[in-house]
Amino acid sequence: MLTPAAHIHHTTDEHGIVLLDIRTEKWAMLGPDASRIWQAIVVNGTTAGLADQLAIPTGRDPHAVLQGIDHLVDRWKRDGILIDPTRTPRRRWWRR
Repeated sequence: MLTPAAHIHHTTDEHGIVLLDIRTEKWAMLGPDASRIWQAIVVNGTTAGLADQLAIPTGRDPHAVLQGIDHLVDRWKRDGILIDPTRTPRRRWWRR
């Protein structure tokens, strides 16, 4: 299950979804496909089945679309935009 991090605010406008990271004071506008990915995560907590929904109407390869979705979601997780609240955080060992 995925959810936006607490420091990420999002809204929808006529062009898609706008993200604001209040920690870095940076914002990003998502295109149509990225907006659908974001919306699926916010509503469902997952992107399961989304590749077919995006690929079939446009004649794209569902496997290639799934790889693109996974790549984008991995990047959002790596950048701290998305978190998995069910996952135990890594312990960090500090040296003195």
